[in-house]
This record gives sequence, C-alpha cells and structure tokens, in this order.
Amino acid sequence: MHMDVVKTVVIRDLWDVDRRLSELRLTRKGLLAARDVALHESANATPFHPANAAGTFSYHHGTWAIRDQFVGGDWKEDRVDGIEAIRNDALKIKVAFSNVDLACDDAHSPKPRSRKGAGAERASGCGLFADLPHYIPRQTGGYLLYYLMVDERGAAELTRPVIRGGTFVVPIERLYLSQGDEDDRAILVDDDGGPLDNFDPQIVRK
Repeated sequence: MHMDVVKTVVIRDLWDVDRRLSELRLTRKGLLAARDVALHESANATPFHPANAAGTFSYHHGTWAIRDQFVGGDWKEDRVDGIEAIRNDALKIKVAFSNVDLACDDAHSPKPRSRKGAGAERASGCGLFADLPHYIPRQTGGYLLYYLMVDERGAAELTRPVIRGGTFVVPIERLYLSQGDEDDRAILVDDDGGPLDNFDPQIVRK
C-alpha cells in the first residue's frame, strides 16, 4: 500500500533551532520566557491546593505568557475548536502550551500531562498511519498546530504532534529549546539587561 509519509524532523543544534524559529516568526528567548513563567506559577501550588493545581497553574500562566510574548503584529490570540493558542494567519500556524512528561529526549516522544480534546486532534491532522515509528502522514491545508512543551525539569521543546485518543502519538517536527539547565539563563534578559524571571504576571480582566 502506498503511503505519502514524511520522517519526523528533530532539530537539536541551537543555531539551527534559532534559524527555524526565525522562519516561524518566533524566538527562543520569548518561548523560554513563557516556560519560566509557567514553572514559576507551578511552584506556587501548595499541599492545600487541589492535586492538579501545579499543572493547572502552569498551563494557565504558560498560555498567558505565550500570548504576552508574541501577540501583536503577525500573531493573534486564538481559541478556535477550544484550543487556547496564538495564530499567525500569514504562516498558517498556531502555537499552544502543554505540560508534558519528558521533553528533549531522543528516545521518548513527549506525552501531555492532561488529555487533549477532539478539537486539538482535528487540528493536528491525525491520519491513519500515525502509529508508524518516526514517520507521519504528510499534511496539507489548514493551520499547523505547534505546542510549547515543558516538563517538570524545565526542559522545553516546540513540537508539532499528531494527536489521537487525547494524547500525542507521534511528533512531526521537534525543536529542542532547552534541556532545563541554567545555561539558557544567559539569553533571558530584557532590553535593559535585567533578568526576566523577577516579575509577577499581571492578569487584567477585559
């Protein structure tokens, strides 16, 4: 049986990552700043909070931070099909936030820590042959859905997955942003040279 499939693309070298992000009109600095907001808010969960509070805090504020970093110009806030994301109409791509079990590991395909809905499954372009290891159906038309995937260590990647049964079944493209160590702190400075992690996000009700 003929199948029009392509191999999963994994980009690890930071120079190549930055080049690809430039094509997507995103920045590693902005994505890692959103990662840091999500981790900071996750740490605010206490034993008195519900058991899923850490993940919930991380998701809500990670989504806020992606929008805070990129909305404006080519990027717009997007909620189509129940997916809280940003979208770029010129490039036909969307970016959402997801907590995952393990990021930036060649031997492991990240899995979301909470179930994804039917809207996300449709948006991922799930196909019949999504179970083939390291290969996925070639996708045409519509918006391409990427996720900023962050694990509990702070490892982060920007990845376009196929979604089925509420989970990520195979990645289409993976951009490794950080292994979660302190080496990436050097790029997380604002225009005045100060660190980006010494702030509290201000959520304003519209």
